[in-house]
Amino acid sequence: MEPICPLEPLLQLSDHQEVELVNKRLLSQLMHERVRGVQNSGVYFFRGDFEHVLQGVALEYVPRGLYIWNFRFPLFDFFGPNLTYSNRLRERPFIQKEEMSEEAIVDYVMASPEARDAFRIGTPMGLSEFAQYMENSGMRNPHVQLIYAAALVLLGEELRAADLLNELPPNLHPTDIPHWNQLKTSLRQGPEAARLLLDQVRQKNLQALGVAS
Repeated sequence: MEPICPLEPLLQLSDHQEVELVNKRLLSQLMHERVRGVQNSGVYFFRGDFEHVLQGVALEYVPRGLYIWNFRFPLFDFFGPNLTYSNRLRERPFIQKEEMSEEAIVDYVMASPEARDAFRIGTPMGLSEFAQYMENSGMRNPHVQLIYAAALVLLGEELRAADLLNELPPNLHPTDIPHWNQLKTSLRQGPEAARLLLDQVRQKNLQALGVAS
């Protein structure tokens, strides 16, 4: 997994950036035309039939062009929207500036195996599938281990979650300690208290993304 990598919105726009923003709006419009039910928050485009996990693509704009990510994000992540659980496209993750038209970019994104899988007709990525994905990714990142423990709570595996939480503190980043303490304390109060905490995190993330649940 990639390190935590939030994509911050633009705070100020120069004239040059205004021109680029029009292109971003066109890309957004084209994505909405191509993908039925897609929801959009800034650079994130994801299925609208989510529950615990957002799944789709992220378009990361840099001065030289555009990186394309296979986007996954658990709404119970205390950190907020980030790319920790996402991967850049395997075959060709980067498009140079002015190399393609907006239409060609969307065609390329939607033709990728990752986008086809993310937006396939059928059931979206569920909690069990996402937990399995984290397990298969190695979970070397202590923050990911914390969120995996949160996933176990939501899956009703409180004992496994408690055991993992007990092992985490020496490796956690200082910014994760308060969240670890919150989850551990709520779990001691009972599964419902822990799930209520994680639902509050979910609602906070949805608000940050400007998305209705």
